[in-house]
Amino acid sequence: MLSRLRRRRGAPQVAVQDAPDTLVLADHPGIEALLDAGDVQAATALVAAATSDPTADDVSRIELRLRNEAFRRASQVPATDVEWPPQTTREITCTNGIPDIPAAELDRDALVAAVRGHGVLIVRGLFPEAVCADLRGMVDSTMAAFEQDRQRVDPAWNTPLTDVNGQVLGATHFRSFNHGAAGLSAADSPRSATYIIRAFQEVGLPELIGSYLGERPVLSLEKWTLRRVPPDTGSSWHQDGAFLGAEKHTINMWVALSDCGERASGLDILARRLDHIVPTGTPGAFFDWDVAPDVVDRERGSDLIVSPVFQAGDAVFFDQYLLHKTGTQPGFTEDRYALESWFFTPSSFPGPSGGLLL
Repeated sequence: MLSRLRRRRGAPQVAVQDAPDTLVLADHPGIEALLDAGDVQAATALVAAATSDPTADDVSRIELRLRNEAFRRASQVPATDVEWPPQTTREITCTNGIPDIPAAELDRDALVAAVRGHGVLIVRGLFPEAVCADLRGMVDSTMAAFEQDRQRVDPAWNTPLTDVNGQVLGATHFRSFNHGAAGLSAADSPRSATYIIRAFQEVGLPELIGSYLGERPVLSLEKWTLRRVPPDTGSSWHQDGAFLGAEKHTINMWVALSDCGERASGLDILARRLDHIVPTGTPGAFFDWDVAPDVVDRERGSDLIVSPVFQAGDAVFFDQYLLHKTGTQPGFTEDRYALESWFFTPSSFPGPSGGLLL
């Protein structure tokens, strides 16, 4: 990895790339077959072994770029024999209209029964507090690196994701927009991203999501977000399908990285399964993809608006139809830390680039 050091008065010394690196796959015999098979960890080990004295952050950046390349290849292979939407005969009970289970009860049938039948599933204690504490620190480091100088490349915390040819991935303004919404892409924070992937693997998430989607899951650069939300943040009702597309094969996992819903903002959720995108951008909506309060009232009927209380490590699963918003109350005093991870199938990914095969 060619880089140089630049020191700015009052700022820490960090590595700054003069130009995006190019990862020449032809220099690594055997890597094509590994990427075609989706064996990203073996491909990463192959490249790392051929790299002079790579740091852990170098290896993280290599892995993320190879996950993007593995996604690109997987997206070119037509999906066959995929059951969609997923089905189950399992029934699941609800608390205030929402299925709410401990992590030990989470499996493919519970996920299908809850999301397809009720629109949402709360899973308590999916991630341990130690992991959440690590990730809170990583969110702070990622935010600090971005806010210090958006043009400065920090090899651990602020490196815009590139493909193997060195091209920066993602829409032109999504990073600034994301930051304005109290979030940053996990894929642009190499140390955070690879830590999160290992945490996902520890709890069996790739297998669970793959069994729900029917294909190898893909994370989205633009919808894999580290969040630190101030207590006075405004919020508006929305369905992610209004901008992702209703036809996508997708599921989201939102994880509370700090306790929230009492002193920090949580989520307000319409406890009802919807199978359509409701009208957006009508009078009273903030953005053109938002849902005005009177539309929410019309859609909810007699169903509840639920504002769960979460502990760090609790997770919420839902798809693009869930009507929800950030749940705020007067008197909240703490920031809310959270991780949002939208998973797609390679065959229905929204856009030609920016995916990372999990």
